[in-house]
Amino acid sequence: MTPDSLADSPDPAGPRRLGSLRLRITVAVPLLTALIVGLFEWSLGGVDWKHEGLPRLAWLVLLLSAAQLLLVELLMLRPLQRLAVACEAMASAPVTVPVTAQARMPVFTSELDRIGESMRRARGSLWQQGQEVHELRRDLAQQRQLLQQAHTALEANQRELASLARVDALTGIANQRAFDEALRREFKRAQRLRGLLAVAVLDLDQFKQFNQTHGAAAGDEALKQVAGLLNERFKRDTDLVARLGGEEFVALLPGFGLAEAQGVLETLREEVRALRLPDGRGDLTVSIGLAAASPAHPYLSAQALLQAADEALYIAKHAGRDRLSLAA
Repeated sequence: MTPDSLADSPDPAGPRRLGSLRLRITVAVPLLTALIVGLFEWSLGGVDWKHEGLPRLAWLVLLLSAAQLLLVELLMLRPLQRLAVACEAMASAPVTVPVTAQARMPVFTSELDRIGESMRRARGSLWQQGQEVHELRRDLAQQRQLLQQAHTALEANQRELASLARVDALTGIANQRAFDEALRREFKRAQRLRGLLAVAVLDLDQFKQFNQTHGAAAGDEALKQVAGLLNERFKRDTDLVARLGGEEFVALLPGFGLAEAQGVLETLREEVRALRLPDGRGDLTVSIGLAAASPAHPYLSAQALLQAADEALYIAKHAGRDRLSLAA
């Protein structure tokens, strides 16, 4: 390169152009950084503009912009400024350009390439992190769905267990636990309202011998049919029939006194006597003990009322079975 050729090339507006370039870079870098950060935050689910999302985003853009502007200043603008100063010097004095100044051109190009490569790597790293966060959120959503399904299944199992805990598995009617709860509840209600409450305890006669003669399967079928008769005979919403265990049943009859309950139970006793199993084997009879609480004949507790019905059943058994006995 000759001095004459350098004298023709310098541009007196070089410093002004450099300042304009610095201004454009200062404006463009924050805008580009804000766009990249905004896209990244949007891919992660958006920004909470009402709370701390906007200040956090602003600080992040500010810090990234400052870092990039510092790199551009150190690696590009200052070398350009030195180059511009050298050009002005060559324009004012036609001297031969030193070899070191000529060597700065490829160095400057290499520095720009490194800056570009660093920015590309940074964008790639941000994209990779965004993908990892997206995968993590998807896994968390799947785990949350599985947990919800397990919770729903657990609730269903708990409801089923609660139902089984109150139902006799063989006959499908209430068990002793459900009966005890209903007896306490209805006894308190009868006391509070000065109403009537009847309790009948029923026991199939000589059922052990029936099982030995006809087999356990026939015995189970007999228990099911007796439970079915109880359900058909006592259909009111307030009535409750339950199996206390073995061949013993109980009927809880709110609003019934001795006379009303006695008539229904005598009919039931006849129906049990007429009952025949599907294979035609065996005759069944039932003994019944009946007690009723009323304002004229109160009991101290629900257990005392049930005990009176049990004692009446004991009397019916020892009086020859297949009969109904009233509590004293």
